Amino acid sequence: MTLPAAVIECTMKRAAQVEIDGRRRTMVKYSRLITFLVVFFLCGSAFGQVQQENVILSVTSNTVQWAAVYKVHPDRSDDPYVHVRVFERQKGWEPWRFKELVFHMAVTPKALETSRIDRKAKIYAYKDVEIRSAYRRWLEDPAARGDVPICDTNILDCIKYLPVQ
Repeated sequence: MTLPAAVIECTMKRAAQVEIDGRRRTMVKYSRLITFLVVFFLCGSAFGQVQQENVILSVTSNTVQWAAVYKVHPDRSDDPYVHVRVFERQKGWEPWRFKELVFHMAVTPKALETSRIDRKAKIYAYKDVEIRSAYRRWLEDPAARGDVPICDTNILDCIKYLPVQ
């Protein structure tokens, strides 16, 4: 009888130890996550927050064109533009299939408002790491600005005059 009682006691101690270790592991995971988030938000605020919205540019029976719009806040005096990435999707395409009309274009706020139409359409959000990196290069390196087209009329009209890539 003493052996099973000792085994039970040992098993209960081990279970309690595992539970404590599990809590410690969880606490370590949470503390790492909290540290990461704090650093992420502090670094993000140092560079400014990038606001993103989508603007519908054109809707037909089988095609929708829209711009993903990015702007750093607070506004910078050396960047009076919003920055866009322009997409096109055909009706019936799978969600991951799209045509990128423009990777990065600087647009005046007036041109953005001129381009905006008052229609609703189903659009998708695509990975934006590259455009955010390109936008950051635009902000930090004045030499990189020469590679980015600037639109001051209407986004779709400006796309027509871009060189074919």
